Amino acid sequence: MPGRKLSQHTKRLAARIMPTSVLQAQLHRRTIMQFAERIGMVYFGYVDQRHDEHSLVRGLTLSPTHRDNNYCVGSYEDYDVTLVERSDTIKQPGKSAKSYQWLIMTFDLHAVVDLPHVFVGLHSGDETFYSHVFTKFSRLAMVPLGTLGQHGQAFLSRYTIYAPPEQALSTERLFRPEITKVIGEQFGSLMCEINDGTLYLYGQYMNPTSRSLETMLQLGHWLARALDTGITANENSAV
Repeated sequence: MPGRKLSQHTKRLAARIMPTSVLQAQLHRRTIMQFAERIGMVYFGYVDQRHDEHSLVRGLTLSPTHRDNNYCVGSYEDYDVTLVERSDTIKQPGKSAKSYQWLIMTFDLHAVVDLPHVFVGLHSGDETFYSHVFTKFSRLAMVPLGTLGQHGQAFLSRYTIYAPPEQALSTERLFRPEITKVIGEQFGSLMCEINDGTLYLYGQYMNPTSRSLETMLQLGHWLARALDTGITANENSAV
């Protein structure tokens, strides 16, 4: 069938000349769709932060110019979970603009108390992104650790915790040594944030895989439960 042969040839040719960025986007979409389907999340794809009716993923990477793709919502165990692939270009005065892409997974914490705004960032974090973050959230400052226990070297050598200075002690109560131990040993290149009762996990994967998504889900769920357990214990001890 000449028509059929031409169609197959056209498809092969299109695949050959298609830009790498388009091929990567299609691969990301398929990977995230399959992951969402497997754990029972609803996949929405691209969402417009100005017009679409959805719960906007906020946090450190929120900006007027970001673009959200592969947006998914659902629940895992007893937590509401959101997953999104966010891209943005950050411009700093006197410097070249830099493009970023984050895989963000959020967990709605169960705690009913007001929690400090906390950022757990890598020492190896990108200078332009960090400059942007600390300009935007100027109240965040390094939390000196060790008041409530000794934190492991695996964590201290890789991560710093930031929070408003007056909330440094309550932040260390949240991130107890047994929690930072797991973060230091198992979180790899993931960073996390607590803001407005939501836990954010940030990963920068050039090519997210089912395994990397599953790792984010398991670690995020573990951290959410550990934080909620600690908050409950602190509330009970204060009574």
